[in-house]
Amino acid sequence: MRLTLLAVASETGLGYQTKAYYKHLKPDKVVIIDISDLNGQKQHYEWYDGAKDLITVKGIPTDKDLELILQDTDVLLTAETAYNLNLYRLAKQKGVKTVCVENPEFYDHVKYPQYDMPDVIILPSVWMLDEITRHANSRGTKVVQIHHPVDLDEIAFTERTSCKFIHIAGKPAAHDRNGTWDFLTACPDGLVTTQSSDLATVIRQRYRHARVLTNIDDPKKLYQLADVLVLPRKYGGNCLPLNEALASGMPVIMPDISPNNHLLPKEWLVEAYVTGSFEPRTKVDIYTVDHDDLRNKIDWFRQQNIAEQSRRARSLAETISWEHLKDRYLEVIHAA
Repeated sequence: MRLTLLAVASETGLGYQTKAYYKHLKPDKVVIIDISDLNGQKQHYEWYDGAKDLITVKGIPTDKDLELILQDTDVLLTAETAYNLNLYRLAKQKGVKTVCVENPEFYDHVKYPQYDMPDVIILPSVWMLDEITRHANSRGTKVVQIHHPVDLDEIAFTERTSCKFIHIAGKPAAHDRNGTWDFLTACPDGLVTTQSSDLATVIRQRYRHARVLTNIDDPKKLYQLADVLVLPRKYGGNCLPLNEALASGMPVIMPDISPNNHLLPKEWLVEAYVTGSFEPRTKVDIYTVDHDDLRNKIDWFRQQNIAEQSRRARSLAETISWEHLKDRYLEVIHAA
């Protein structure tokens, strides 16, 4: 089986995701989709050094690009998007099977018959699993749920001996996705990290005593700055910081919603309530947590044996590691 990977080389969740696919699935051909002219993001072509066959497409792939991408391949793997809506149709014409690791926030093409579908959708979480499966199966597309694996080799495990709290705000997203203001209200002495200097300025203006870091050159260093990650995210979906924090031995406090409550222990979760919705491309419920409940959960951790909770976090990460899930990924790709 000849596998082609559509890859991203930017410092984004999608970029780190496809970088991991390259490392562990060892595709025969890698196609870097470089849209830096559109978004200005730095590109790391070196991530894919050593690829057997490496192609770079600048901008959104044209139909001519698709012809080149689909040459000499049996299965094409992409994440979140086909980049060009003709990809799946052309692949079918050429007898190339397609697998998309779907982001449920952007699965609108599943519902509309004018869009061609991949042969297989891999869902990295159980969020919206039933709805997507129903629509996809009606179009002849198979849906398989596999958690996005975490690379234990790249994240050092540290058994925690103290109980300092950290929140990853990341980049600003719709409706305060990561729950930054909820965290600051419930834990004003906690540490906040963000990739946005503008967001850091706003945080410091609203919370004059807030500790905010913006100069983290390696995301994995985040998990050595504190002991418990507090991430009261407003809606569901795959969450790389959750996976990486667990691997580092860092317990994670999150809302009691899907998919968090399919992985984390009940006692690490905070009850959440639907407060609205929005449509990035499909309807997404927005949740919030009660600040007192979140504060109580943080206080609960202060009373625990943090070393024991830390070992528990690492054990959870082992269940979603590449070592544990790689064969399942390859099985699905081979069976496409």
